[in-house]
Amino acid sequence: MGKEIPVFKLSGNGSIYDGMFAPVTAAAFNTLFNKRYRMQFLKSLAVVSAFSLITPAYAQQKFTEGTIEYTISINGPAPTDYSNPGLSKAGTLLFSIKDNNVRQDLKLEDGYTYSRIGNFTTEKDIILQTLNTINYAIETDLKSLKAKAGAYYGAKLETTGNTRKVNDLEAQEALLKYKDGTSMRFFYHKDYELPHPEIFERMPELKGIPALFDVPMSNGYVTHFELRRITPGPVGNTIFRVPEGYRIISKKEYDKLTN
Repeated sequence: MGKEIPVFKLSGNGSIYDGMFAPVTAAAFNTLFNKRYRMQFLKSLAVVSAFSLITPAYAQQKFTEGTIEYTISINGPAPTDYSNPGLSKAGTLLFSIKDNNVRQDLKLEDGYTYSRIGNFTTEKDIILQTLNTINYAIETDLKSLKAKAGAYYGAKLETTGNTRKVNDLEAQEALLKYKDGTSMRFFYHKDYELPHPEIFERMPELKGIPALFDVPMSNGYVTHFELRRITPGPVGNTIFRVPEGYRIISKKEYDKLTN
């Protein structure tokens, strides 16, 4: 058998993904995808930022502490034959926020988990990942992520006037037009403003919380995000620390382990 594909690979700019899916047989698709689709999904997590919004005329609350939870699904392209069905994976994504600290926790239905801890004061970024039963805390930084989102700044937001409920939360529809001519249609909840909206790469200037949107991936898959709940309130400090039992290594060291 060939070399095992790592769960994920850190690219040179610090984001977590690898390239497009390599062609595989229908029989090998499910085995390969269980390891490789996560890279494309994790890339999409980063690809959710960039909104220039008109200042609201109402009193908007600052969301400085609490949690924001999404249900997510990853949907594959139409099947090419009966033995290669379109993919559908479901899970949850939880953001825990405390001032300049943000933690992301992803859980998929197949048991896969992924966590990321960012400190926007020190610009340090820690990825918690298990490889071959060993727990690693991979040190990166937030500068590269901010640079990667640069193309999404300065976008123009146009509201449509349409509203809908997203899990009992009022959301309004908008169209975001990027400087490169592309656009993104979505719903957002405008009662709160995040201290660091750049946690959504395609929306780094959004004055609101994304509620319903899709992020296309380069391989034809689409990740769907739906806001489940917003919970303002105290968040403990311990979740923003590296847990006991994790080996702290640099991105370069981790790259050597996965190459």
